[in-house]
Amino acid sequence: MDVNMPSIIVQLLLGIVYALPTMACIIISLYYLKKAGSTIDGVLILIGNSILCTTIILSQVFMVLFVHYRKWSTDIYSYITMGTGVLSFIGSILFVVGLSLLVKRVIKIS
Repeated sequence: MDVNMPSIIVQLLLGIVYALPTMACIIISLYYLKKAGSTIDGVLILIGNSILCTTIILSQVFMVLFVHYRKWSTDIYSYITMGTGVLSFIGSILFVVGLSLLVKRVIKIS
């Protein structure tokens, strides 16, 4: 098992860089919740972004484990990829519902 450490580190760093916009959205939604109080739209946005960030990081970790360590069969990796895809879809739906509620509320106020 010849493990190339620099390529593993680069792959994980790229995963973190890919998750940075989602982390920024988490910080913004936490700020929104602090200022606006615990509203359903802010909570949905926060939960959706948290799920998205988690799945981004998990998918990168699983890819490193699959590609570099080769401990799983391709079937197991495809199930893991499908699972993270489903979780990512759920997070995206929660984010979109929360954002639409927020836009609806802001437009109603104006």
